Amino acid sequence: MGRIVRIATLAENEPVAVDLGMTTPGKLFIQNSGNFDIWVGYDYANVLLATSSNYFTIPAGVMLVFDIGPGVGVLNNVSNMWFSAQGGASTLEVWAATV
Repeated sequence: MGRIVRIATLAENEPVAVDLGMTTPGKLFIQNSGNFDIWVGYDYANVLLATSSNYFTIPAGVMLVFDIGPGVGVLNNVSNMWFSAQGGASTLEVWAATV
């Protein structure tokens, strides 16, 4: 089962927190289906243009897939991650597919 979160309009430079926590093993799909890059970080300031410091860029049209769950993967202890579009509004899709 799991859950799907789709933010159709991730506004430029307006960070949004998305809960990525999973309590059972599964897969985490993160897709930038928009036309502009999306920054992802561990806190608000990491992805805010004025104070950005530690972020990862998800280029337009790219999907990331992680094996995840309790004791699996690097995101298992982090529930909220922050996302922010850069260069223009973009679309973020997240699917936490659990077993």
